[in-house]
Amino acid sequence: MNSILVIAVFSIYLMVLLILGYIADLKFSKKFEDFIAGGKSFGALVTAISASASAESAWVMLGLSGYGYTHGIRAFWAALGCLLGYFLNTIFVIRKLRKESGELGSYTLTEFLADRTGDRGFLIRGIASFIIVIFFTSYVVAQFVGSGKTMDSMGIASYKAGVLIGGIIVGIYVLLGGYASVCWTDLIQGLLMVTVFLVLPIWGIVKAGGFSGIAATLKGTGLGNPWIDSTGHIIWGFIIGELGISLGYIGMPHYVVRYITVKNIKEAKKAAFVAYSWGVVTFFGSVTMGIIARALIPGLKDAEQALPMFVRLFTHPVVAGIVLAAITAAIMSTADSQLMYSATAFVNDLLKKYYLKKGKTIGDKELVALIRLLIALIALVAIILALLKVQFIYRYVLDYAWSALGASFGPAILLSLHYKKFNKWGVLTSLITGSLLTYFWNVFRISNYVKVYNLVPIFFISLFLSWFVSALTNRS
Repeated sequence: MNSILVIAVFSIYLMVLLILGYIADLKFSKKFEDFIAGGKSFGALVTAISASASAESAWVMLGLSGYGYTHGIRAFWAALGCLLGYFLNTIFVIRKLRKESGELGSYTLTEFLADRTGDRGFLIRGIASFIIVIFFTSYVVAQFVGSGKTMDSMGIASYKAGVLIGGIIVGIYVLLGGYASVCWTDLIQGLLMVTVFLVLPIWGIVKAGGFSGIAATLKGTGLGNPWIDSTGHIIWGFIIGELGISLGYIGMPHYVVRYITVKNIKEAKKAAFVAYSWGVVTFFGSVTMGIIARALIPGLKDAEQALPMFVRLFTHPVVAGIVLAAITAAIMSTADSQLMYSATAFVNDLLKKYYLKKGKTIGDKELVALIRLLIALIALVAIILALLKVQFIYRYVLDYAWSALGASFGPAILLSLHYKKFNKWGVLTSLITGSLLTYFWNVFRISNYVKVYNLVPIFFISLFLSWFVSALTNRS
Protein backbone atom coordinates (compact mmCIF):
# COMPACT_ATOMS: atom_id res chain seq x y z
CA MET A 1 0.00 0.00 0.00
CA ASN A 2 1.23 3.50 -0.86
CA SER A 3 1.12 5.14 2.56
CA ILE A 4 1.80 8.60 1.11
CA LEU A 5 -1.41 8.51 -0.95
CA VAL A 6 -3.42 7.24 2.04
CA ILE A 7 -2.05 9.99 4.27
CA ALA A 8 -2.69 12.64 1.58
CA VAL A 9 -6.38 11.70 1.20
CA PHE A 10 -6.79 11.46 4.96
CA SER A 11 -5.12 14.85 5.48
CA ILE A 12 -7.51 16.52 3.02
CA TYR A 13 -10.41 15.11 5.02
CA LEU A 14 -9.01 16.47 8.29
CA MET A 15 -8.55 19.90 6.71
CA VAL A 16 -12.21 19.92 5.61
CA LEU A 17 -13.26 19.29 9.23
CA LEU A 18 -11.15 22.17 10.51
CA ILE A 19 -12.52 24.50 7.82
CA LEU A 20 -16.10 23.59 8.80
CA GLY A 21 -15.21 24.27 12.42
CA TYR A 22 -13.86 27.69 11.48
CA ILE A 23 -16.99 28.59 9.46
CA ALA A 24 -19.21 27.50 12.36
CA ASP A 25 -17.11 29.63 14.68
CA LEU A 26 -17.78 32.72 12.54
CA LYS A 27 -21.52 32.12 12.48
CA PHE A 28 -22.48 30.49 15.79
CA SER A 29 -19.96 31.40 18.49
CA LYS A 30 -21.25 34.85 19.43
CA LYS A 31 -24.46 33.87 21.25
CA PHE A 32 -24.47 31.17 23.92
CA GLU A 33 -27.71 29.56 22.66
CA ASP A 34 -26.29 29.43 19.13
CA PHE A 35 -23.06 27.85 20.36
CA ILE A 36 -24.88 25.06 22.26
CA ALA A 37 -27.79 24.46 19.84
CA GLY A 38 -26.96 26.01 16.46
CA GLY A 39 -29.92 28.35 16.82
CA LYS A 40 -32.25 25.33 16.46
CA SER A 41 -31.91 25.89 12.71
CA PHE A 42 -31.06 22.45 11.30
CA GLY A 43 -33.28 20.56 8.88
CA ALA A 44 -33.97 16.87 8.37
CA LEU A 45 -30.79 15.86 6.53
CA VAL A 46 -28.30 17.46 8.93
CA THR A 47 -30.32 16.31 11.96
CA ALA A 48 -30.74 12.70 10.82
CA ILE A 49 -27.24 12.02 9.53
CA SER A 50 -25.46 13.87 12.33
CA ALA A 51 -27.61 12.13 14.95
CA SER A 52 -26.93 8.72 13.41
CA ALA A 53 -23.21 9.33 12.99
CA SER A 54 -22.95 10.54 16.59
CA ALA A 55 -24.62 7.38 17.90
CA GLU A 56 -22.60 4.98 15.74
CA SER A 57 -19.04 5.40 16.89
CA ALA A 58 -15.89 3.33 16.50
CA TRP A 59 -17.98 0.40 17.58
CA VAL A 60 -19.99 0.32 14.34
CA MET A 61 -16.92 0.61 12.09
CA LEU A 62 -14.50 -1.51 14.09
CA GLY A 63 -16.54 -3.20 16.82
CA LEU A 64 -19.54 -4.32 14.77
CA SER A 65 -17.45 -5.46 11.83
CA GLY A 66 -15.24 -7.29 14.34
CA TYR A 67 -18.39 -8.82 15.79
CA GLY A 68 -19.28 -10.08 12.31
CA TYR A 69 -15.75 -11.52 12.01
CA THR A 70 -16.16 -13.39 15.32
CA HIS A 71 -19.82 -14.44 15.22
CA GLY A 72 -20.58 -14.65 11.50
CA ILE A 73 -24.24 -14.58 10.48
CA ARG A 74 -25.31 -14.36 14.15
CA ALA A 75 -23.93 -10.79 14.29
CA PHE A 76 -26.80 -9.62 12.07
CA TRP A 77 -28.95 -9.75 15.21
CA ALA A 78 -26.90 -6.83 16.54
CA ALA A 79 -27.52 -4.89 13.30
CA LEU A 80 -31.23 -5.60 13.62
CA GLY A 81 -31.13 -4.43 17.25
CA CYS A 82 -29.67 -1.08 16.17
CA LEU A 83 -32.37 -0.61 13.53
CA LEU A 84 -35.02 -1.48 16.10
CA GLY A 85 -33.63 1.35 18.25
CA TYR A 86 -34.20 3.83 15.41
CA PHE A 87 -37.74 2.49 15.01
CA LEU A 88 -38.54 2.82 18.74
CA ASN A 89 -37.36 6.43 18.72
CA THR A 90 -39.49 7.16 15.66
CA ILE A 91 -42.62 5.76 17.33
CA PHE A 92 -42.21 6.87 20.94
CA VAL A 93 -39.77 9.78 21.17
CA ILE A 94 -38.89 12.05 18.25
CA ARG A 95 -42.08 13.99 17.44
CA LYS A 96 -43.37 14.26 20.98
CA LEU A 97 -39.98 15.28 22.36
CA ARG A 98 -39.56 18.04 19.75
CA LYS A 99 -43.05 19.37 20.50
CA GLU A 100 -42.76 19.39 24.30
CA SER A 101 -39.14 20.58 24.47
CA GLY A 102 -40.06 23.43 22.12
CA GLU A 103 -42.95 24.45 24.36
CA LEU A 104 -40.68 24.42 27.42
CA GLY A 105 -37.78 26.15 25.66
CA SER A 106 -35.35 23.33 26.57
CA TYR A 107 -31.95 23.06 24.90
CA THR A 108 -30.68 19.79 26.43
CA LEU A 109 -32.17 16.50 27.54
CA THR A 110 -31.35 17.19 31.18
CA GLU A 111 -33.00 20.61 30.97
CA PHE A 112 -36.10 19.03 29.41
CA LEU A 113 -36.43 16.41 32.17
CA ALA A 114 -36.04 19.05 34.88
CA ASP A 115 -38.47 21.49 33.20
CA ARG A 116 -41.01 18.77 32.42
CA THR A 117 -41.16 17.56 36.05
CA GLY A 118 -40.97 21.02 37.62
CA ASP A 119 -37.61 20.54 39.33
CA ARG A 120 -36.40 24.09 39.94
CA GLY A 121 -33.48 22.96 42.07
CA PHE A 122 -30.34 21.10 41.12
CA LEU A 123 -31.10 17.47 41.96
CA ILE A 124 -31.92 16.29 38.45
CA ARG A 125 -29.46 18.64 36.78
CA GLY A 126 -26.63 17.74 39.14
CA ILE A 127 -27.02 13.96 39.06
CA ALA A 128 -27.69 13.86 35.32
CA SER A 129 -24.66 16.05 34.56
CA PHE A 130 -22.44 13.85 36.75
CA ILE A 131 -23.60 10.67 34.97
CA ILE A 132 -23.12 12.27 31.56
CA VAL A 133 -19.61 13.54 32.25
CA ILE A 134 -18.45 10.23 33.78
CA PHE A 135 -19.80 7.89 31.12
CA PHE A 136 -19.27 10.21 28.17
CA THR A 137 -15.63 10.62 29.16
CA SER A 138 -15.23 6.83 29.18
CA TYR A 139 -17.07 6.70 25.84
CA VAL A 140 -14.71 9.30 24.35
CA VAL A 141 -11.76 7.25 25.60
CA ALA A 142 -13.09 4.30 23.57
CA GLN A 143 -13.28 6.53 20.48
CA PHE A 144 -9.70 7.69 20.82
CA VAL A 145 -8.66 4.06 21.34
CA GLY A 146 -10.41 3.31 18.04
CA SER A 147 -8.46 6.09 16.34
CA GLY A 148 -5.16 4.64 17.56
CA LYS A 149 -6.04 1.07 16.59
CA THR A 150 -7.17 2.09 13.10
CA MET A 151 -4.07 4.07 12.17
CA ASP A 152 -1.82 1.42 13.68
CA SER A 153 -3.47 -1.47 11.80
CA MET A 154 -3.32 0.44 8.50
CA GLY A 155 0.38 1.12 8.95
CA ILE A 156 0.05 4.91 8.94
CA ALA A 157 0.97 5.79 12.52
CA SER A 158 1.66 4.11 15.82
CA TYR A 159 -1.19 3.49 18.24
CA LYS A 160 -0.19 6.45 20.44
CA ALA A 161 0.22 8.79 17.47
CA GLY A 162 -3.22 7.74 16.19
CA VAL A 163 -4.79 8.55 19.57
CA LEU A 164 -3.17 11.98 19.57
CA ILE A 165 -4.18 12.80 15.98
CA GLY A 166 -7.82 11.85 16.55
CA GLY A 167 -8.07 13.59 19.91
CA ILE A 168 -6.41 16.84 18.90
CA ILE A 169 -8.36 17.29 15.63
CA VAL A 170 -11.70 16.63 17.35
CA GLY A 171 -10.82 18.99 20.18
CA ILE A 172 -9.88 21.82 17.82
CA TYR A 173 -12.99 21.88 15.63
CA VAL A 174 -15.40 21.43 18.56
CA LEU A 175 -13.66 24.28 20.38
CA LEU A 176 -14.06 26.46 17.31
CA GLY A 177 -17.69 26.08 16.29
CA GLY A 178 -19.53 24.31 19.11
CA TYR A 179 -22.77 22.47 18.32
CA ALA A 180 -23.02 23.70 14.72
CA SER A 181 -19.49 22.51 14.03
CA VAL A 182 -20.40 19.13 15.52
CA CYS A 183 -23.54 18.79 13.37
CA TRP A 184 -21.90 19.91 10.13
CA THR A 185 -18.85 17.69 10.53
CA ASP A 186 -21.06 14.78 11.63
CA LEU A 187 -23.07 15.19 8.41
CA ILE A 188 -19.88 14.78 6.34
CA GLN A 189 -18.77 11.90 8.54
CA GLY A 190 -22.12 10.12 8.33
CA LEU A 191 -22.19 10.39 4.55
CA LEU A 192 -18.68 8.94 4.40
CA MET A 193 -19.68 6.01 6.61
CA VAL A 194 -22.76 5.09 4.60
CA THR A 195 -20.82 5.36 1.32
CA VAL A 196 -18.17 2.95 2.58
CA PHE A 197 -20.75 0.37 3.64
CA LEU A 198 -22.67 0.76 0.40
CA VAL A 199 -19.65 0.17 -1.85
CA LEU A 200 -17.09 -1.88 0.08
CA PRO A 201 -19.24 -5.02 0.71
CA ILE A 202 -19.85 -5.34 -3.03
CA TRP A 203 -16.09 -5.24 -3.70
CA GLY A 204 -15.47 -7.65 -0.84
CA ILE A 205 -17.98 -10.19 -2.14
CA VAL A 206 -16.26 -10.08 -5.55
CA LYS A 207 -12.81 -10.61 -3.98
CA ALA A 208 -14.11 -13.53 -1.89
CA GLY A 209 -15.49 -15.35 -4.95
CA GLY A 210 -19.12 -14.40 -4.46
CA PHE A 211 -21.57 -15.61 -1.83
CA SER A 212 -20.71 -19.23 -2.61
CA GLY A 213 -17.04 -18.54 -1.95
CA ILE A 214 -17.81 -16.96 1.42
CA ALA A 215 -20.16 -19.81 2.37
CA ALA A 216 -17.56 -22.41 1.42
CA THR A 217 -14.90 -20.68 3.52
CA LEU A 218 -17.18 -20.45 6.56
CA LYS A 219 -18.45 -24.02 6.24
CA GLY A 220 -17.65 -26.04 9.33
CA THR A 221 -16.92 -22.98 11.47
CA GLY A 222 -20.40 -22.76 13.01
CA LEU A 223 -20.70 -19.16 11.82
CA GLY A 224 -23.27 -19.69 9.08
CA ASN A 225 -26.42 -20.22 11.18
CA PRO A 226 -28.17 -17.25 12.85
CA TRP A 227 -30.11 -19.42 15.32
CA ILE A 228 -27.60 -21.83 16.90
CA ASP A 229 -24.11 -21.70 18.38
CA SER A 230 -21.18 -23.98 17.66
CA THR A 231 -22.57 -26.60 20.07
CA GLY A 232 -25.92 -26.76 18.27
CA HIS A 233 -27.94 -24.94 20.96
CA ILE A 234 -30.52 -22.26 20.11
CA ILE A 235 -29.13 -18.88 21.17
CA TRP A 236 -32.23 -17.26 22.69
CA GLY A 237 -30.24 -15.25 25.24
CA PHE A 238 -27.89 -13.98 22.56
CA ILE A 239 -30.77 -12.93 20.29
CA ILE A 240 -32.66 -11.12 23.06
CA GLY A 241 -29.48 -9.39 24.14
CA GLU A 242 -28.57 -8.16 20.66
CA LEU A 243 -32.09 -6.87 20.03
CA GLY A 244 -31.84 -5.22 23.44
CA ILE A 245 -29.21 -2.86 22.04
CA SER A 246 -32.22 -0.94 20.71
CA LEU A 247 -33.18 0.24 24.20
CA GLY A 248 -30.04 2.36 24.45
CA TYR A 249 -31.08 4.68 21.62
CA ILE A 250 -34.06 5.96 23.60
CA GLY A 251 -31.81 7.39 26.29
CA MET A 252 -28.63 8.41 24.51
CA PRO A 253 -28.35 12.15 25.32
CA HIS A 254 -26.04 13.17 22.44
CA TYR A 255 -28.32 11.34 19.97
CA VAL A 256 -31.70 12.42 21.32
CA VAL A 257 -30.66 16.08 21.67
CA ARG A 258 -30.59 16.36 17.84
CA TYR A 259 -34.38 16.06 17.89
CA ILE A 260 -34.65 18.78 20.51
CA THR A 261 -32.68 21.19 18.32
CA VAL A 262 -34.19 20.26 14.93
CA LYS A 263 -35.94 23.19 13.19
CA ASN A 264 -39.54 21.96 13.66
CA ILE A 265 -41.74 18.87 14.03
CA LYS A 266 -42.14 18.47 10.25
CA GLU A 267 -38.37 18.27 9.81
CA ALA A 268 -38.17 15.88 12.75
CA LYS A 269 -40.54 13.45 10.99
CA LYS A 270 -38.46 13.56 7.81
CA ALA A 271 -35.29 13.07 9.82
CA ALA A 272 -36.62 9.84 11.31
CA PHE A 273 -37.04 8.32 7.83
CA VAL A 274 -33.60 9.49 6.64
CA ALA A 275 -31.93 8.06 9.76
CA TYR A 276 -33.63 4.69 9.31
CA SER A 277 -32.49 4.44 5.68
CA TRP A 278 -28.94 5.34 6.72
CA GLY A 279 -29.01 2.66 9.41
CA VAL A 280 -30.07 -0.16 7.07
CA VAL A 281 -26.98 0.33 4.90
CA THR A 282 -24.51 1.05 7.71
CA PHE A 283 -25.38 -1.69 10.21
CA PHE A 284 -25.82 -4.55 7.78
CA GLY A 285 -22.86 -3.36 5.71
CA SER A 286 -20.57 -3.39 8.75
CA VAL A 287 -21.46 -6.96 9.75
CA THR A 288 -21.15 -8.10 6.14
CA MET A 289 -17.63 -6.65 5.94
CA GLY A 290 -16.66 -8.58 9.07
CA ILE A 291 -17.90 -11.84 7.56
CA ILE A 292 -16.08 -11.14 4.28
CA ALA A 293 -12.87 -10.38 6.18
CA ARG A 294 -13.21 -13.69 8.07
CA ALA A 295 -13.34 -15.50 4.73
CA LEU A 296 -10.38 -13.61 3.23
CA ILE A 297 -8.16 -12.99 6.28
CA PRO A 298 -8.64 -15.85 8.76
CA GLY A 299 -6.72 -15.94 12.03
CA LEU A 300 -6.71 -12.26 12.99
CA LYS A 301 -5.72 -11.87 16.65
CA ASP A 302 -7.80 -8.72 17.00
CA ALA A 303 -11.15 -9.09 15.22
CA GLU A 304 -11.74 -5.33 15.48
CA GLN A 305 -8.97 -4.79 12.92
CA ALA A 306 -10.90 -6.79 10.30
CA LEU A 307 -12.09 -3.78 8.30
CA PRO A 308 -8.78 -1.84 8.33
CA MET A 309 -6.86 -5.00 7.37
CA PHE A 310 -9.24 -5.76 4.49
CA VAL A 311 -8.81 -2.23 3.17
CA ARG A 312 -5.04 -2.39 3.56
CA LEU A 313 -4.77 -5.67 1.63
CA PHE A 314 -7.49 -5.44 -1.02
CA THR A 315 -8.08 -1.81 -2.03
CA HIS A 316 -6.28 1.02 -3.84
CA PRO A 317 -4.45 3.54 -1.61
CA VAL A 318 -6.93 6.31 -2.51
CA VAL A 319 -9.82 4.07 -1.45
CA ALA A 320 -7.88 3.15 1.67
CA GLY A 321 -7.49 6.85 2.49
CA ILE A 322 -11.24 7.37 2.10
CA VAL A 323 -12.03 4.36 4.30
CA LEU A 324 -9.53 5.53 6.90
CA ALA A 325 -11.34 8.89 6.83
CA ALA A 326 -14.68 7.08 7.23
CA ILE A 327 -13.48 5.02 10.20
CA THR A 328 -12.01 8.10 11.81
CA ALA A 329 -15.27 9.89 10.97
CA ALA A 330 -17.24 7.38 12.99
CA ILE A 331 -14.88 7.90 15.89
CA MET A 332 -14.87 11.69 15.66
CA SER A 333 -18.62 12.05 15.12
CA THR A 334 -19.29 10.41 18.47
CA ALA A 335 -16.39 11.93 20.37
CA ASP A 336 -17.22 15.48 19.25
CA SER A 337 -20.91 15.11 20.19
CA GLN A 338 -20.08 13.74 23.60
CA LEU A 339 -17.45 16.37 24.32
CA MET A 340 -19.91 19.10 23.33
CA TYR A 341 -22.81 17.62 25.29
CA SER A 342 -20.77 16.98 28.44
CA ALA A 343 -19.58 20.59 28.56
CA THR A 344 -23.04 21.94 27.72
CA ALA A 345 -24.68 19.83 30.43
CA PHE A 346 -22.38 21.29 33.06
CA VAL A 347 -22.43 24.93 31.94
CA ASN A 348 -26.03 25.28 30.69
CA ASP A 349 -27.82 22.90 33.05
CA LEU A 350 -25.88 23.69 36.22
CA LEU A 351 -23.73 26.82 36.17
CA LYS A 352 -26.10 29.07 34.22
CA LYS A 353 -29.09 27.95 36.32
CA TYR A 354 -27.12 28.58 39.50
CA TYR A 355 -26.39 32.17 38.48
CA LEU A 356 -30.02 32.76 37.52
CA LYS A 357 -31.26 31.39 40.83
CA LYS A 358 -28.91 33.74 42.68
CA GLY A 359 -30.24 36.67 40.66
CA LYS A 360 -26.93 37.14 38.90
CA THR A 361 -26.14 37.23 35.22
CA ILE A 362 -23.25 35.83 33.22
CA GLY A 363 -22.52 36.99 29.70
CA ASP A 364 -22.57 34.91 26.52
CA LYS A 365 -18.83 35.34 26.00
CA GLU A 366 -18.07 34.01 29.47
CA LEU A 367 -20.42 31.02 29.04
CA VAL A 368 -18.91 30.11 25.65
CA ALA A 369 -15.41 30.44 27.12
CA LEU A 370 -16.34 28.11 30.01
CA ILE A 371 -17.74 25.48 27.64
CA ARG A 372 -14.57 25.65 25.55
CA LEU A 373 -12.43 25.23 28.65
CA LEU A 374 -14.40 22.14 29.73
CA ILE A 375 -14.22 20.63 26.24
CA ALA A 376 -10.44 21.02 26.29
CA LEU A 377 -10.15 19.47 29.77
CA ILE A 378 -12.37 16.46 28.99
CA ALA A 379 -10.57 15.86 25.69
CA LEU A 380 -7.21 15.98 27.46
CA VAL A 381 -8.30 13.50 30.12
CA ALA A 382 -9.73 11.15 27.47
CA ILE A 383 -6.52 11.29 25.41
CA ILE A 384 -4.39 10.47 28.46
CA LEU A 385 -6.61 7.52 29.44
CA ALA A 386 -6.64 6.20 25.86
CA LEU A 387 -2.83 6.34 25.77
CA LEU A 388 -2.61 4.35 28.99
CA LYS A 389 -4.85 1.37 28.22
CA VAL A 390 -6.42 -0.30 25.18
CA GLN A 391 -9.98 -1.61 25.56
CA PHE A 392 -12.01 -3.91 23.35
CA ILE A 393 -14.29 -1.30 21.84
CA TYR A 394 -17.45 -3.35 21.19
CA ARG A 395 -17.84 -4.83 24.66
CA TYR A 396 -16.53 -1.78 26.52
CA VAL A 397 -19.01 0.59 24.89
CA LEU A 398 -21.97 -1.78 25.15
CA ASP A 399 -21.40 -3.13 28.68
CA TYR A 400 -20.62 0.19 30.36
CA ALA A 401 -21.37 3.45 28.57
CA TRP A 402 -24.25 2.37 26.30
CA SER A 403 -25.96 0.39 29.05
CA ALA A 404 -25.56 3.02 31.77
CA LEU A 405 -26.73 5.94 29.66
CA GLY A 406 -29.56 3.99 28.02
CA ALA A 407 -30.89 2.59 31.31
CA SER A 408 -30.51 5.92 33.13
CA PHE A 409 -32.10 8.28 30.61
CA GLY A 410 -34.28 5.97 28.47
CA PRO A 411 -36.95 5.17 31.08
CA ALA A 412 -36.98 8.82 32.20
CA ILE A 413 -37.59 10.03 28.63
CA LEU A 414 -40.33 7.48 27.91
CA LEU A 415 -42.21 8.19 31.13
CA SER A 416 -41.83 11.96 30.87
CA LEU A 417 -43.40 11.84 27.40
CA HIS A 418 -46.11 9.25 28.01
CA TYR A 419 -46.99 9.26 31.75
CA LYS A 420 -48.67 12.45 32.94
CA LYS A 421 -47.99 11.80 36.63
CA PHE A 422 -44.26 11.33 36.16
CA ASN A 423 -42.34 13.55 38.60
CA LYS A 424 -38.80 14.48 39.61
CA TRP A 425 -38.51 11.53 42.02
CA GLY A 426 -39.20 9.19 39.13
CA VAL A 427 -36.49 10.91 37.05
CA LEU A 428 -33.99 10.59 39.91
CA THR A 429 -34.90 6.92 40.36
CA SER A 430 -34.26 6.26 36.68
CA LEU A 431 -30.91 8.09 36.66
CA ILE A 432 -29.59 6.43 39.82
CA THR A 433 -30.94 2.93 39.15
CA GLY A 434 -29.70 2.73 35.57
CA SER A 435 -26.16 3.89 36.29
CA LEU A 436 -25.61 2.03 39.57
CA LEU A 437 -27.06 -1.26 38.35
CA THR A 438 -24.84 -1.11 35.26
CA TYR A 439 -21.79 -0.56 37.45
CA PHE A 440 -22.57 -3.38 39.88
CA TRP A 441 -23.68 -5.72 37.08
CA ASN A 442 -20.19 -5.51 35.61
CA VAL A 443 -18.28 -5.45 38.90
CA PHE A 444 -19.97 -8.63 40.15
CA ARG A 445 -20.01 -10.21 36.66
CA ILE A 446 -23.71 -10.98 36.81
CA SER A 447 -23.63 -11.67 33.07
CA ASN A 448 -21.91 -14.95 33.96
CA TYR A 449 -25.22 -16.06 35.47
CA VAL A 450 -27.81 -14.07 33.49
CA LYS A 451 -27.01 -14.87 29.86
CA VAL A 452 -28.43 -11.74 28.28
CA TYR A 453 -27.06 -8.27 27.53
CA ASN A 454 -27.16 -6.29 30.77
CA LEU A 455 -29.07 -3.32 29.32
CA VAL A 456 -32.22 -5.42 28.83
CA PRO A 457 -32.96 -6.34 32.47
CA ILE A 458 -31.50 -3.09 33.85
CA PHE A 459 -33.64 -0.94 31.51
CA PHE A 460 -36.89 -2.63 32.54
CA ILE A 461 -35.99 -2.62 36.25
CA SER A 462 -35.26 1.10 35.98
CA LEU A 463 -38.49 1.69 34.02
CA PHE A 464 -40.63 -0.13 36.60
CA LEU A 465 -39.01 1.51 39.63
CA SER A 466 -39.27 4.97 38.07
CA TRP A 467 -42.97 4.47 37.38
CA PHE A 468 -43.55 2.99 40.85
CA VAL A 469 -41.77 5.83 42.69
CA SER A 470 -43.64 8.46 40.64
CA ALA A 471 -46.97 6.81 41.37
CA LEU A 472 -46.09 6.53 45.08
CA THR A 473 -44.92 10.14 45.49
CA ASN A 474 -47.48 11.84 43.24
CA ARG A 475 -49.78 14.07 45.29
CA SER A 476 -52.22 15.20 42.59
